[in-house]
Order: sequence, then structure tokens, then C-alpha cells
Amino acid sequence: MGAILQQRKHRPREPNVRQFFERFRFENMLTNPPKQIIEFLEGEKKYLQTKLEPGKDILEIGCGYGRLLGLLSDRARNVLGIDFSRSQLLRAKLNTTDLKNLDLSLMDASNLGVIDSSFDYTLCMDSGFGNMPGIELQVLKEMARVTRVGGQIVISVFSENAKEVQINNYQRVGLQGIWDDDTAIRTQEGFYSRRFSKSDLVDMFATVGLTPEFVRVCDVNHIAAAQIKS
Repeated sequence: MGAILQQRKHRPREPNVRQFFERFRFENMLTNPPKQIIEFLEGEKKYLQTKLEPGKDILEIGCGYGRLLGLLSDRARNVLGIDFSRSQLLRAKLNTTDLKNLDLSLMDASNLGVIDSSFDYTLCMDSGFGNMPGIELQVLKEMARVTRVGGQIVISVFSENAKEVQINNYQRVGLQGIWDDDTAIRTQEGFYSRRFSKSDLVDMFATVGLTPEFVRVCDVNHIAAAQIKS
């Protein structure tokens, strides 16, 4: 897969967000989570298992510690998992040592070091798109750039109904100074987790000339997918 990678200047994200991702063990989110979080995560898996055509090239943006990489590897020809956190990628590497069709790379989602039209599916799951304050539109543009004609962009995010379950879940894992700014949860450690309505997503996808289709696996989730047509 090395041929599709290219050199890109690194653009640092908001420092406290980056520092949080280097320190926090997101595996802790999976220990006795609220029912709606389980529905969200299991719904994502079912979606990927049923909607992704086998034998394709897949990019996962924000792969984290590798929760979905095994599932993606089973369906794909090749998988590239990227994250902007070295510590998350290290854990992903340790968790995926048996996957032969997987590459992992340290990369900023707003400035992907990947050549144009490299993937059939470009994914940002597990509400990762909501952890990117101020760069969401640029990330979406990059996702469109690296996806082949006929391929799909897929993002999975917290819906506008998720505020209460977000707060409960983040309190449960010990995050401090939790507050809400009407669209996102923030914490004193630097964590940021945004919610999206369907209209938010329609407007954002329109900036790259795409119209998303929606699947809702539970009340606190939207999955939005759009095909690249030209």
C-alpha cells in the first residue's frame, strides 16, 4: 500500500484535544457502557458487515486502538488505518498483529498523506468525526478526494439526541469538568465530542457536492453515506 501514500505537511490540531488522545485509553469506554452506546457500537458493526462490498480497499480515519480493524480486514482487499495519536496507533498495532492486509499510519485527517482516488470506502466511525473541532469540513473534503468514483464516504456520529448519554458515559469513565456548549460535550482534560442533526450533515456533505443517505442504528446515532459520482 506504500504507493498510495504521499508526503504532506503536518497540521497540528487543537493542542489539548491532541494531548487527550495521547493519554486516554478508549478501551475503557467499552467496559459496561450505557445501553444506547452498546446499540451505537453494535449497530455500526452490523452496518459495516452488511453494507461494505467485499474485496475493496478501505481507509479508516480515526482508527484509534483498532476496534473495527479486524472486521474491516475480513471484508477488504487492503485496509489503511490512520490516526493522529501515536499512542492510539501503538495500541492498534498491538491489537492487530495477525492482520496481513492492514497498514497503519500516523496522519492528520484534515491533510491526508494519500494520493487521490485511492480507496473504495473511506470511513470515519465511532463518532470520530465529532472529535475534530474546527476541521470537520476539511476532513470531509479530504475524504472525498481520496475516494474513487463509485466509492463511498461513510461517517457515524452522535445524533442531536445524544447529550444525556454522552454526559453519563463520560462521567462513568472518570472525565472531569464536563460541560455542554449546545452542540458538543467538552471536558477539562481536552476531550471534545460533537452531536449532529441530519440537516447538519446534509449541509456539510453539500460542501463537497454530495448528498448523504442515512441509517439510524439507535436514537443517539446517525450513519451518513454518500457515493462519489465524479
